[in-house]
Order: sequence, then structure tokens, then C-alpha cells
Amino acid sequence: MWDHEQYPPDELIEVLQSCLDLHEAYVKQYEFTKERLQNVPKAKQFDFNPTQIFGKFDLFCRRITKLKELFSTIKQFKTLEKHNLENIQPIVGSFQSYVNSFKKKNHKLLDFNNNTFDRDFVEFNVDVSSVETSLQKYIEANFEVITNIEDSLKLLRKFKAILHRENLKEKLHAKYDSLFIFY
Repeated sequence: MWDHEQYPPDELIEVLQSCLDLHEAYVKQYEFTKERLQNVPKAKQFDFNPTQIFGKFDLFCRRITKLKELFSTIKQFKTLEKHNLENIQPIVGSFQSYVNSFKKKNHKLLDFNNNTFDRDFVEFNVDVSSVETSLQKYIEANFEVITNIEDSLKLLRKFKAILHRENLKEKLHAKYDSLFIFY
């Protein structure tokens, strides 16, 4: 999964999402069948334990959700790097060092029974939060030097197209509000 040439993040994220969609479809079908049988009281009832049926699949999907978040974040920073923004390299470099550190732990990414991945993933997210704080400061600094509303909106659209993590999107949305007030 780490080989971005063989598994481009866009395609990988799509495959991970299809796993989550499959899980949702199975659960819906289970509920539909159970409800349908309850409407026919004389028929043998559907009394299977959903935890026994879906327990491992639920755990797998939790891992898939984390992997999807991981690779979405990597994709976001790779896209940021490709835009060649002035003085962004230290932020991207810092992020890349956290990714490399996480990779070196050699987790079997799809092994949902391995809890060390979960602990390391939490640690990785803490590290990414510090990088995002630097990125937010970078964004603020860029907006402070732009006096033209039109240029500010162009820069804001550029960042909005790149940044997908929730807290960054919230900051960008707040920036729209402040630009509107400034206008």
C-alpha cells in the first residue's frame, strides 16, 4: 500500500471506500431480511447475533477508515507539495518525516488484530496536528501580505482545492468570512 506508483492514493482511497460501502450494504441487507421475517410471524425468525456475523468485519472497517484517513492526508500533502508554494517545503518536509517514521514501523496495515498500529496511528495524528498548525500559520501569513481581495480569493480557492482535513477546511471557511467582512 505504501508504493504510490503501484497504488496511487486516489485509487487506493477508492478501494478502501468500496470496502466500507460493502460493509454498509451487508448490514442493510441483514436488517432488511430481519425486518421482513418479523412481518411474517409464522416463519422461522432471524435470530442471529449481529456481533458474531459482523464483529470481525466491523473491526476491519475501523482499520480501513483509519487507512483511508492516513492515505487521504498523505495525498493532501503531496498535492500541496506539487503546487510549489513559496516557503512551503519545511512544512511538507516535516510531514514527510512523520510519514517515513510511521512507515518504518512496518505495520501490516490490513491486520486489524494488531493494536500497535492503532497506538502508532494516534501518535501519527498528533504529529500531523502539529504540522497542520504550522500550515495554518503559513496560510495566515500568506493572507496578511495580500491586500487585494481578488488575489486573496484566488489563494483561498487554491488552498480549498488542496486541503481536505476537517480542521483545515474549517479555518479556510472562517477565512472566507473574514474576507467578506474585509470586503
